[in-house]
Amino acid sequence: MNLRQRRKKHLGNASSFFYKQPLHIVKGEDVWLIDSNGKRYLDVYNNVAHIGHSNPEVVDAISKQAATLNTNTRYIHESIIQLAEQLTATMDKGLEVCYFCCSGSEANDLALQLARNYTQQKGCLVTKNAYHGNTSVVFQMSPEDCSLEFREGWVGLVGGPREYLDNKEKHLSDSFKVAEELKKEGQAPAAFIADNIFSSDGIFSVPEGYLKNMYDLVRSFNGLTIADEVQSGFGRTGKHMWGFQHDDVVPDIVTLGKPMGNGHPLAAVITTHEIAQTFNKKYGYFNTFGGNPVAAAAGLAVIKYIHKHGLIEHAQSVGSYFKEELEQLASSLNTIEDVRGSGLFIGIEMRSNNEASEALERLLDEGILVGQTGPDNKVLKLRPPITFKKEHADIAIQGIKKALTLEA
Repeated sequence: MNLRQRRKKHLGNASSFFYKQPLHIVKGEDVWLIDSNGKRYLDVYNNVAHIGHSNPEVVDAISKQAATLNTNTRYIHESIIQLAEQLTATMDKGLEVCYFCCSGSEANDLALQLARNYTQQKGCLVTKNAYHGNTSVVFQMSPEDCSLEFREGWVGLVGGPREYLDNKEKHLSDSFKVAEELKKEGQAPAAFIADNIFSSDGIFSVPEGYLKNMYDLVRSFNGLTIADEVQSGFGRTGKHMWGFQHDDVVPDIVTLGKPMGNGHPLAAVITTHEIAQTFNKKYGYFNTFGGNPVAAAAGLAVIKYIHKHGLIEHAQSVGSYFKEELEQLASSLNTIEDVRGSGLFIGIEMRSNNEASEALERLLDEGILVGQTGPDNKVLKLRPPITFKKEHADIAIQGIKKALTLEA
């Protein structure tokens, strides 16, 4: 059996492929992925390798720590404390307590537990096509995957940036009605959670006032606010370390994941002492692998690298250049409806799902890797490692131009 057949036999069909002919990737170098035939692909998709594939400083940090000690957090270890200190130093005052885990799904699951315990309410407001993870609870909060027939009554769907930008007053009125209906059913919202680049909703930079208004709304029902920074965090959206900071708000709970360990499993929940202590008095929290010494070493190396190389400003600069070039290209092509995003998280909205899927395959032929997202899956998702440079953007632009016009 070949690799694809062996994978199907032992992993089943749950993990789908991006392409009709799956890639067999054997090596990664910064913004490049290399397949088993030696072909190099410009990675404009994988935000897990946040500061580049096989980043030597992360590799060195985790190798040295793995050769020294890797155990659980029942013991005192300096690196997990340092990581918590460095993370909370980037947050607003009051967000001072860290819970470490291994994935964004775990982080969002724990965040809802914290909110439910603190408010003694059950419901949750999420945007209409959101994705927040795959635990049994967080799956319910992910309408991108969890269809209406499987969705439980405590989940309330509210409009995202598109609806807000179309008609702010109607959006807020409709959102209030959703929260009010949950309350009438005895499931008042414990929280409103938002991915602050709204990836699954089609990729939008945070509209001015969106988070402020939604935070005010859920707090009027005594609910908490959760900033899901699993995709938008660690400087990816430019200007700020965290996506929620674009709207000058302070959430009650922040969740982190994907890029935090540059590929090493690491995630976190950050909240206030008041919320944490209310939870800890009843339940406490322990995660065998969350924040272990090797994971913490990876996290510390990522933060150090971001600051040392000015990658937040870099993401803003290169992302703005990339977006402007894409907008210029879009003006000459009727297949592109919109280009939007923030920093190095950009969406290209095509006219249809089919056109987006065809573009994805053509870009593969050009050696450019992107993804698809959005309610109709017609948005090309561009979120490369934030070490991505202007020269890489130029390569991507030429590949996209050729893929969409079939001419150089």
